Amino acid sequence: MIHGSVELFAFGFKDSMAHATTSGSTRHPSLLELAQAGNCRALTYWMNSFLSPQGVDVQVLPATDRFLRILVDFRTPRQREACLRLRDRLVRFICYRLWTLNSEVISGVRIVARVAGDSRILWQVSVQINSPATARVRRTKQVTLRHQQAMNQLKFRTFRSLFMSSITLAGFFIGYRLFYGEMGRLWSQEAPKDAPMLAGSASNAIAAANPPRSEPMLRLPSPPGYTNFVVPERFRGQVVSHVDLPETEKVIALTFDDGPQAGTTAQILDTLKEYNTPATFFVAGVNLKSQPELARRMVEEGHAIGNRGWNRTLENGKAADPKAEIDRTAKLIHEITGTKTGLFRPADGRLDNELVSYAQEKQYAVTLWSIDSQDALVAAPLLLDNVLRNTRSGRIILLHDRGSANQSPTVQALPQLITALQQQGYRFVTVPQLLAMQAAVQPKEPQPQPRETKLT
Repeated sequence: MIHGSVELFAFGFKDSMAHATTSGSTRHPSLLELAQAGNCRALTYWMNSFLSPQGVDVQVLPATDRFLRILVDFRTPRQREACLRLRDRLVRFICYRLWTLNSEVISGVRIVARVAGDSRILWQVSVQINSPATARVRRTKQVTLRHQQAMNQLKFRTFRSLFMSSITLAGFFIGYRLFYGEMGRLWSQEAPKDAPMLAGSASNAIAAANPPRSEPMLRLPSPPGYTNFVVPERFRGQVVSHVDLPETEKVIALTFDDGPQAGTTAQILDTLKEYNTPATFFVAGVNLKSQPELARRMVEEGHAIGNRGWNRTLENGKAADPKAEIDRTAKLIHEITGTKTGLFRPADGRLDNELVSYAQEKQYAVTLWSIDSQDALVAAPLLLDNVLRNTRSGRIILLHDRGSANQSPTVQALPQLITALQQQGYRFVTVPQLLAMQAAVQPKEPQPQPRETKLT
């Protein structure tokens, strides 16, 4: 039966080859090409072309793992002992022929022999074919396996590094918070015993300026129809960077420059609202024009607004028209928010320009800062350190609400900054409230401050 099927395959194959040759339209693969590709029918015909004349028929069956299954039938009646003696020679012959194919899809063979008409198995052998093609495939697999192992090790090391870094960073923030909380407690314990006497005259002003979190924040008295961020008369036309209050008062002012900007300013306002923390925003007119809803939200949520000038950046801190730079921004602030402000902050804190002179002429309080967070230059942990190690009562902190919200160190550090200062006993006020508290504690007029240049 096997022999007949082989002859039929051979006849069909030769007929198809002859048809291809005569037509010349399509090239069919040769018998060896089919056998090299692992075609079982081609392998069967090819092997039988050598073995059938010797009274041996083979049938090649497909198998997994690139191992062929070959059934060998001894067609000529022989004694079983004679068939057994032919085993080694027949196995070597079959393996040699398969080796000459140099096929990448044939890496081994399982040979099962029996006598035709007898279902009992005479012998069976499994042999690995080490042809150049299979060796090349094996090397490729080894390289791929090593590459996968290296990638897995790299992934594991990366994950381990990220995990350890996360633990380290979490420990840093926790330690930071505990350290400054403990320092605040120690400072409170070491406060002078006569501190209540020093704070007697200012306690009412502080209570009005910084109410409990559960109550709405108080604003300064304003004329009907709009809020007016006025400053005490003694500070009008003066340069202010801090106020002198007893350490026991523990009040501080957060200020944000160069906004409003979509994303960053909105997240800062969300954080301030969550912690019920008032702040002062020095807005640039060019940004205010594009984000009016954020400016209205500032006023509605109890924050103060200061004038930053129309353009955030000026060449050498100078403007072609100082009057328009300030008045145009002040007009836009009033049109959008219904407020007027007595605060002005020059670009980069520069005092040697006509903008500052015009602002003092218009009786603005030129508001600088006493704590520079350097949030435009450093990451969140260093920002926290810059602020917390320099914090004193009556200080004004410089922050910015510009840039991308996802990458802003100010947005990232603000919740922890507020929490750390609150744990140290500090309360937050706006700049107008801070100046009002100073006026209540020291009613005397301050000495004029020399003009100086301060850079952010």
